This record gives sequence, C-alpha cells and structure tokens, in this order.
Amino acid sequence: MSDILARIRTDGEQNSHFWRRFQLLWSALFVLAVGAPAALGWQITAQFPEQRRLGLILCLLMIGAHLVVQWLAYQTEFGRARLRVSLPYIVFVIAAWFFLVRISPIYYLVLFGLFSQIYIMLPLSYASAGALAVAGLMAYNQTIGSGDDFSWQIGLIYLLMGVASVVLGAWIHAIIRKSEERRELLDQLQATQVELAEAERRAGVLAERQRLAHEIHDTLAQGFISIIMHLETAEQSLPATDSETAHQLRQAKETARHNLQQARRVVADLRPESLENDSLPAALERTVQRWSQQHGILATMQTTGTPLPLHPDVDVTLLRATQEALANIHKHAQAQNVTVTLSYMGDSVLLDVQDDGVGLNGAKPSPFGGGFGLQAMRERAAQFGGELLLESEPGGGTTVVVKIPIGA
Repeated sequence: MSDILARIRTDGEQNSHFWRRFQLLWSALFVLAVGAPAALGWQITAQFPEQRRLGLILCLLMIGAHLVVQWLAYQTEFGRARLRVSLPYIVFVIAAWFFLVRISPIYYLVLFGLFSQIYIMLPLSYASAGALAVAGLMAYNQTIGSGDDFSWQIGLIYLLMGVASVVLGAWIHAIIRKSEERRELLDQLQATQVELAEAERRAGVLAERQRLAHEIHDTLAQGFISIIMHLETAEQSLPATDSETAHQLRQAKETARHNLQQARRVVADLRPESLENDSLPAALERTVQRWSQQHGILATMQTTGTPLPLHPDVDVTLLRATQEALANIHKHAQAQNVTVTLSYMGDSVLLDVQDDGVGLNGAKPSPFGGGFGLQAMRERAAQFGGELLLESEPGGGTTVVVKIPIGA
C-alpha cells in the first residue's frame, strides 16, 4: 500500500510539475503572440499615429491582464484561476483583439495565443462558446466588417476553424481533468493510508493487550496460585506449637492472595471478556444482572437512543466505569435499587448510574469529589475528551454520570 501510494505521489508530483511547465509554455506563447504583432504594428507607417498608439496600449493591457491572472492562477491548488476572474479576463482579451484586427490585419497573429488561453482559463462549455464567438468575429471582419457582402464560403471556413478550436480545447481540458483526477486520487489514497495506519495501530494495541493478558495469566497469576498452594501445604505440616511460623505463613499467604487478585484485575482491565463477543449495551446488561444476583440488590439496565459503534477503548472505559460505580454502591451506598442507563445522544454517549442509598455523607454535589476509583474513572473519561460528574444528597442517593463525545 505504501509503495503504491509513493509511486502515485511521485507520478502526481511529476504530473503537477509537467502541468505547471505546460501552463507556462502556453503563457509564454500568448505573450509572444501579442508582443510580436505589437512590435510589428508599431513599425507600420501607413497607420495613423493614434492607431499605432492604441494598438500598442491594447497589447500592453492584454499582456498585463494576462500576467495578473496567471499569478492568481498559480496561487491555486490546480493552477487555474476562478471563473469570476477568468471569464472577465477572456471577454476583455477577445474584445481587445477585435479592436486590434479592426486597426490592422497584423493582429490576427494574436489568435495563436488567444485560443489556447480561452480553453485553459474557462470550462469547456464557456470556452467552446468563446471560440465560436472569435470565429464569428473573424468572419464578420472579413466580410461585412470590411465592406464586402457576406460570403458563405468564408463563413464555412471560419466555422470549421471554430470547430477545430473546440476539438483542440477538448484535448486541453482532457489534460486538465486528468491532472485534477490524479490529484484527487492522491488525496483519497493519503486519507486511506491515514485511516489504515490508525486501524493498524488500534489492532496492534488490542493485540498487545491480549498478549500481556495471556502472559500475566499464564505466569504471574499461576505463580501466585502455586505459591498459595505451597504455603497452605507448609501451614498444614507445621506443629501446633509453632505459632510464629504459622503467623508468617498466613501473612505470606494473604500477600500472595492479594497480589493474585491484583494480577487478575490487571488481566481483566487488559482484556474485558464481556466485550469480546458482545456489544457494549449487551455487556453492560450482563454485568448489571450478575452484580444484582451476587449482592441481592435490585438493578436494572436500559439503553436509550440508537446504539452506535464506538472506539474499543471507549467501550472499555464505559464498562469499567459501570463496574467501579457498582462496586462503590455495594461498599458504601446501602442502596435497595440501582438503575444504569446508557444513552446515545447523537454527538455523545452518556452513562448514568443512579442509586437510592445514603448518599455521600452530606457532601455537596461536586464534579471533582470522590476517591481513587472515581479519580481513575475521571482520568479514563478525560482521555477521550469526556468528563465525570457526581451528584449526591444525604439520604437521597448518588448519581454518577460519565459523558464522552462520540467523535472521540
């Protein structure tokens, strides 16, 4: 994927540079096509001085306007001026050219640069109309404009010239369109590469968590279990009179049990099995039901809004927040009823855990209070731009709210 993108990026840059050079070539051709007739027209002594000055002024104005529009076009992404700039410019150039050819036929040389500018600066439909208008002005100037009768033969010749210019313009526009399509493709591939890299990073994080969970379970946890079993065996073989050694063994056994619980907790944090095969609402429902059965407290779970897929880490954060809130209720709240609500609110997801317990001992409602467990919940939510709010009244229960933007 990276190699393909690199090749396309290189081709796109080369194509862009080619188009810049191609555009500069047409620009130089236009300046030459206007400058040469201006110099030649100044040498024609048969013209009136006013005509010579007017011809020179119009040519200089055309070159000046062209350079300004080219500078504006060069600032854009694709090297093309906006229509509100290019259309008045082309109308002015055509009008100026028509006045020039009314002064002297030498200014027909301007057409060598004019046709290319029409098709480079304008969309194909506008450019075709402009080219046909130029052909019509030429036919007019060669017949009625010069005092002669209109000739169908001359009109047909100029019509064919206009059609040929349309074909040329279609070719120029095909080059422009191909350049723009390649650049759009490059942008899309770059965006896809960013998404792919992010997906690979997330997959790598999840895979590493799975690996660490397995390693801790198969080494540390099993090692603590083995230590506990050996300590229990040693404790049973001690004489009843050796109370000091028995005490030390009990202390070692309790320490091993405590560290075993910590190891299991780390494994659970790294790999929440409830989220491996189920959605977040289903995992929360099962967690709430299991907690209610274990502790004999009525607990209900409900989901509002349309469930949306979230980042896996956000799912883990909300599951852990629910587990921590339920653990705090069991330890401190003395509640009889608990309600857990998961709400999808368009731009955010809201977890609400409410109980009817004793409250936080008269503490005022605060979004900053709480112990270590609540602080950990707050830090988890903050990682995704979320927040934790805590509301409580003495004897009025406690509500824990975790809000995380879905965009996170």
